[in-house]
Amino acid sequence: MVFQPDLVRAILKEPWAISEESIEAFLPLIQNVLSGNIAFERSEPILPETFSVLPGAAIAAAASQGKTGTTTTKQISVITVRGVLTKYSQFCGPAGTEQMARWIQVANSDPRIDAIVLRIDSPGGMVAGTETLAGTIRQTSKPVIAFVDDLAASAAYWLASECDEIIANNTTAQIGSIGVLLSFYDTQPYFEKLGVKFHTVLAPQSENKSRLFDKLRAGDYEEYRNNVLKPLAAKFIETVKGNRPGSGDDHFKGDVFFASALVGSLIDSIGSFDFALERAATLADEKQTSPSSQINMKKPDFNRLAKAAGVPQLESADGSITLTAEMAESVERSLEVHETTQAGLNSQLTERANQQSRITELEGQLQTANDRIAELSKEAGADTAIVKKETDGGASAESGDDFYATYGRLKQEFFSK
Repeated sequence: MVFQPDLVRAILKEPWAISEESIEAFLPLIQNVLSGNIAFERSEPILPETFSVLPGAAIAAAASQGKTGTTTTKQISVITVRGVLTKYSQFCGPAGTEQMARWIQVANSDPRIDAIVLRIDSPGGMVAGTETLAGTIRQTSKPVIAFVDDLAASAAYWLASECDEIIANNTTAQIGSIGVLLSFYDTQPYFEKLGVKFHTVLAPQSENKSRLFDKLRAGDYEEYRNNVLKPLAAKFIETVKGNRPGSGDDHFKGDVFFASALVGSLIDSIGSFDFALERAATLADEKQTSPSSQINMKKPDFNRLAKAAGVPQLESADGSITLTAEMAESVERSLEVHETTQAGLNSQLTERANQQSRITELEGQLQTANDRIAELSKEAGADTAIVKKETDGGASAESGDDFYATYGRLKQEFFSK
């Protein structure tokens, strides 16, 4: 028997972003956990693959010229997101979200890779680890295409929404289930029947340590619903709304939709896996040939601008921007604040540059003075005899007096400026 404590703990305790019907598939597993008749067969995760692909524009150009090949082939890394998502990789095969994030980072930093395709067939999974993986996708500088291979629900769709494009494999691919739930299994009655007695002892300072859990066991779900599930769902919905401007409120109630009803909102198009590879290659080709590619910038985040300006969503489904007079004024005020702040920073930088220039000038003067003093010191020490000379008053003076007089003059000359 191979026991998987991380997986079992996650099933029994963690909040999940997963389609509800997928939870039912866990019931036999839970039954076997409780009966002690459980074993996991070891299998290996699906490793990333690399495909050599011609961009669509290159294919069309080659066809028009009667050619079958071109030098613009792009290397596409395909990372599979399959099955129930868990934070850590499982002994029974599926790679965890932590491992997927590392694969994406490796592909993004590999100069031989031009773009990434996430091949998704997943009902979702644990909330833990999903946001981190989503952030890794969002920060990727290379184009990322999500290819929905029949199913991208809940946490799996969260990941897809961070990609540059979402392509479903057919009209009946299932997409959505945007939301968060806790499927809670109270195993205590089962073990009590076996004669197990449960004791919970809290430290005097920790009276709330098990309060929320006790409420769940008693059937009181409101506090958990509002304090745990609601913020997680809000984060999920906010992320998708920001990534998919064409989405509407009806998409955020936890329903699952067919892909045919989602083109232009939750997905961009319907096509084959080869089409997804070609789109990835085309985006990579456009990025590398675009003048702006030199500074490695993605499309402006208009929704972030809207949030900073305190106005509703700016961008429409077709990528255009429509502003009311109020929104325009709010955006303008936000830009004025930015410009004022930038002007202040520029002034500080100029002042610091001037100060540094003055410091450099004074250091040069000091070095010149030190060099001259060193020369005078050598001249004064070259003759060990007392040398006298006539002064204006007819009195005599030692060469040492002449040295210090000269030193005083130089000091006055160089350091009084």
